[in-house]
Amino acid sequence: MKRVHLPSMPWEEQASPARTFHSFVKNISVALGGIRNGGPWCGGHPFDVQVRRIPPGAAVCPFHLHLAQWELFIVQAGTGTVRAGSERHAVKPGDVFVHPPGEPHQLINSGAIDFEVLIVADNPELDAFFYPDSNKWGLRPPGRYFRMNETGYFDGEEAPIAGAPPYTPSGTPPAPPLSPFAQRKLHPDSLPWEPWGSPKKKFRGTSKELSIALGAKRNTPTGLGGHPFDLELTTFAPGESGCPFHSHAAQWELYLIVAGGGTVRAGGESHAVAAGDVILHPPGEAHQLTASADAELVFYLVADNPPVDYWHYPDSDKWGLRAPRKFFRAQDADYYDGEE
Repeated sequence: MKRVHLPSMPWEEQASPARTFHSFVKNISVALGGIRNGGPWCGGHPFDVQVRRIPPGAAVCPFHLHLAQWELFIVQAGTGTVRAGSERHAVKPGDVFVHPPGEPHQLINSGAIDFEVLIVADNPELDAFFYPDSNKWGLRPPGRYFRMNETGYFDGEEAPIAGAPPYTPSGTPPAPPLSPFAQRKLHPDSLPWEPWGSPKKKFRGTSKELSIALGAKRNTPTGLGGHPFDLELTTFAPGESGCPFHSHAAQWELYLIVAGGGTVRAGGESHAVAAGDVILHPPGEAHQLTASADAELVFYLVADNPPVDYWHYPDSDKWGLRAPRKFFRAQDADYYDGEE
């Protein structure tokens, strides 16, 4: 189990030369062993989590859009303004909003005190950016910024022929329309708490499924209507545990403790956790979170959305499949058993 305590992490200052873009950051995922802008293909995590503190009048970064990356924001303190396409929206503590690929966006501190926000982004292997205010582009990798000098597909590849008809590239499907930003912004207070529990109530809790409320389809890949990560706000009453001790074959889970305390069981160990702690469970690590006996536990859960996943429950020696949703105990068989 990897863990950091947010109040103990130092702020790292980042600013442009003229300080138009100025913020202080706590790179949570990097502190947990992740690689900045690097996903699982290079030893990183499938999402990047950080806290940004923005001085009054400053912006985090220029107005830009991503071709591949998703970004989700949770306002922690202060007030700000979101530029989203051609619109501007005021945001306040507790607000949650998401920017999918293709939407130009920018976050500005329009208040009188520091503006603090938690940011969750996925880590696509390739990404490109466009900056409408300056009409420039960026590529990651290789980390270059440029303005386009538009040309033809065969330019420089063969000598042009006078009078030849222009080359017509193959078409591409249109990008799906973006839902209005107002439909991708909410405050958790507008959502009801949804209770769940096992038949005998040994495992139970209440939650607000923020990503679902922001338009994501449950357990669905991004190309089919899902988001690349899932965000929930959850509470456990004193002594409650939400689910059995289990591991995922593919899914990563990150827990940010907002209030209260409890115990994390991870592998063969147990660890006390409290407000400000951030815990990361990679695939293969069995884990379980339980509230302390004398206080409610409140936390955010961030999980990626792998297209395929299955689970193991060490205490009961059973397995589970997401799709089809089945639970079973495995009986060993030979690879060719029943085939010949």
